[in-house]
Amino acid sequence: MDREVRKIKQGLSLKFSELVYNGFWHSPECEFLRECIGRSQEPVQGTVRLSVFKGQVYILGRESPRSLYNEELV
Repeated sequence: MDREVRKIKQGLSLKFSELVYNGFWHSPECEFLRECIGRSQEPVQGTVRLSVFKGQVYILGRESPRSLYNEELV
């Protein structure tokens, strides 16, 4: 995802969690947000390595064939 899509998705995720917490899972708003978030994830591919320890999650690494990061430009 590019920066702008990620920014919009983060805002939608906050609204989604608020709706779910308040019991509106089957509301039209929540269905709309699920569809939007799902559409934003369609082009996402790759692998993330995690470590879970005492309730904490740590990202150990991530790789994707569609990454926007280019080592040659760094």
